[in-house]
Amino acid sequence: MEVAKATNQYANFNKMGIEQIGEELKKLRENEGITFEEISKQVNVSRTYISQLANQHKASVEVLNEVRKFLYRYYEIPEEQDIREYKKDIELFPTNEFKKALGFIEDIKVRKKLGCIIGYPGSGKTTIVKQYSKNVEGIVYVEAFQGMREKDLLEIIAENLGIALKRGSAYKLVKQIIDEYDGREILFIIDESEYLKKWDVSKFDTLRKIWDNTKIPILLVGTEVLEDYLTHGGNGKENLSQLYRRIYKMRLEGIKEKEVREILSQYNIDKEAENMLVALAIDYKHGGMGNFTEVLELCLQETNGDLIDGNIVRNAKNYKMLY
Repeated sequence: MEVAKATNQYANFNKMGIEQIGEELKKLRENEGITFEEISKQVNVSRTYISQLANQHKASVEVLNEVRKFLYRYYEIPEEQDIREYKKDIELFPTNEFKKALGFIEDIKVRKKLGCIIGYPGSGKTTIVKQYSKNVEGIVYVEAFQGMREKDLLEIIAENLGIALKRGSAYKLVKQIIDEYDGREILFIIDESEYLKKWDVSKFDTLRKIWDNTKIPILLVGTEVLEDYLTHGGNGKENLSQLYRRIYKMRLEGIKEKEVREILSQYNIDKEAENMLVALAIDYKHGGMGNFTEVLELCLQETNGDLIDGNIVRNAKNYKMLY
């Protein structure tokens, strides 16, 4: 018994899933000679429930919690040292890359530059720029969309600059914006910027002309498709070199494993579930933090503060795939 106590003095039973708790019970029986009948009396539940937990990994939340308390008592581990307040809701995850991106945006704004943030879907681009827009004055957040016309873009810019556009060609509208710009401090953030290209890349060149003549800071945000447009013009024939050489660029590489584990340490989650969620988060080419956040949120809704184990994560992933 003393050997078992020494071996388990740092055990964290509240972080163990149902399979691990079941294995702990079998270890007690095999190594210490403690029967399931004895355990059931101390836990004050039916022996059948103890057997099902150990052998079939089935148990209600109430039985599982009582068994955890028993294990703490048996190994003489002060349970209060291991009990903590776990988060029950998704919060903003300020990773190192997140902080660097906010600094990059601030630099674009202060120095009145053309900027570009590139990242895979789910890398956190939109979360970053929306957070910046929420906390800083003078930010106009624009979400581009498929089929967005040049006139649509110019109307958004003019409206936020307090300019009432007259009728005319795109050239005349651009000239009017340049001529009537009053110097107000403003930063345009255009998310999903790859949608600015439809048949050609004229909208990108329009933004370049506005910046050349007004120095209004503009930040383009998009996927590697946007980067391809900026470097090759989209079809290899159009020339955006005048724009590309003016742009300051930042590429989001995705969250690091260590940071994901630090985030998950704030939630009530076992090791198997933690490893599964880590794998989701660092797979930035297939959804990355976007998938991680959605699956973790589903898990939290399912458990409402109770332990998240591997089965719950698997169910959440399957549910997400259905929708």
